[in-house]
Amino acid sequence: MAGTLRNRFALAAMLGTAVFFGQDLEAAKAQDTVEERDNLGPAIPLSTDARTKLQLTVYPGNLSLVAEQRKAAIPEGQSSLHISGLPSTLIDDSFLLGTAKDSDLVWTSLRNRGNGYNAFDSLLRDHIGKTVTIRRGDDDLIEGKLVALTHLALVQTDAGIEQVPVDQIILSDLPEGFTLDPAIEADIATTAPLDHVSMAYLLGGIGWNTSYIAAYDSQTNQLKLSAIARVTNNSGTGIKDAQLRLVAGDLNQVGSAPMAKGARTEMMMSAMADSAPAASAPDRETFENLHVYGPFNDLSMKDGDTVILPLIDAQVLPVERRSIFQSSSNPYGMGQSSQTDFIRPELELKITNDGGADEKSPWPAGIMRIFAKTPSGDTGFLGENYVSLTPVGRDAIIPVGQASELSGTREVTSFSRKARPNLPDEVHADLNWTVRNTSTRDEVITIRENVPSDWKVTSESHKHDRPEPGLITWEIKVPANSDIKLSWSVESSR
Repeated sequence: MAGTLRNRFALAAMLGTAVFFGQDLEAAKAQDTVEERDNLGPAIPLSTDARTKLQLTVYPGNLSLVAEQRKAAIPEGQSSLHISGLPSTLIDDSFLLGTAKDSDLVWTSLRNRGNGYNAFDSLLRDHIGKTVTIRRGDDDLIEGKLVALTHLALVQTDAGIEQVPVDQIILSDLPEGFTLDPAIEADIATTAPLDHVSMAYLLGGIGWNTSYIAAYDSQTNQLKLSAIARVTNNSGTGIKDAQLRLVAGDLNQVGSAPMAKGARTEMMMSAMADSAPAASAPDRETFENLHVYGPFNDLSMKDGDTVILPLIDAQVLPVERRSIFQSSSNPYGMGQSSQTDFIRPELELKITNDGGADEKSPWPAGIMRIFAKTPSGDTGFLGENYVSLTPVGRDAIIPVGQASELSGTREVTSFSRKARPNLPDEVHADLNWTVRNTSTRDEVITIRENVPSDWKVTSESHKHDRPEPGLITWEIKVPANSDIKLSWSVESSR
């Protein structure tokens, strides 16, 4: 057992050095033998009032790492620490404890004295052997001594030993310092007096996500892109004066982190986006396969609060605007119907991550919202889409809906299909696309046709591309207030 604990805290020491305040967070090594608790001195309280440093690192998946220091006068030798003010979503088997290296701190046991949904049962167990009050009816109260507790309580009254439902027992008061939040009791030993201890632990309920604000200028075909971070605290506890870091990337987790409750509707903004630019974006560093943004200093959040912070400075990017007509018919069934109803193309904006100011910054995954100026000069909303983490040099494609001033019809003018033994049917088809542009600007449209990979185009009015074996595409410029016509023929080649 001791060897296992040593290995665990060797890893913890590496973690603490990476995320906390230098080498001061040195995880304690496990003691080979557990000392008798009777030799321990009085319990030393460590409440949040004793906190001197607090760092919060928020990972994807509503998982966070808290690292903090709390001051206390801890004598040389053995002591018991009562660490209170911990969040209800604490993952207690991730708890790390340490202090300065030269103190040779050793812990012998950690106990989570949390009171949650079964808090009343815990209180009753503490009252075994003590006097409790039993409710017989609305006004009939008697006293007795609590003897034992299972799913029912055994209570000794003047009439004898009785089985009493737990919900009929009344406790006169709560013990001093009672709280529903977890509290860690740590038995420690140190070779020198200490003035503080350091701790780190994982918790659930604090999460963050990226939102992109994209201002699109259709005249210059440019997009001004910036990003904000939305941090939400559902951990069941408040955060005060913390140094915040945000981690983007794909973090492997065994299960979901615990949540305390839903967020309040209250929102705290770091800057008013419509009247002033956001503050400068934080620094970014790479940590293995993750990207760390921060620090954001002096963060305070109540439980249920949402805080919005600047994440990526604005950058102006060129846009490839694409209007895409996609054929939806089965190639072998082209002759069954000739599509005459018009269709509208899907409008997409494609942008490339240039890495930002340092030419090295990926775009974290998040929702990208596109805004643009209306003809009257007001701000309008064009659409939104989720984008995955986008490395430098890679493209992000944002669908913004169907174009309203482009329409097209697709007509099959001739079709023949002949069955062949032991081979696919022999097919020949002639088709026309007619595309109309009623806007005051020229548009470049893309027409996509899916056909079997062994089919070939035999004639066409515009040159095609074949980006994939089963896909034929045309890119055609359609002048303002004009129509264009694409004629093409296709046949099976074997």
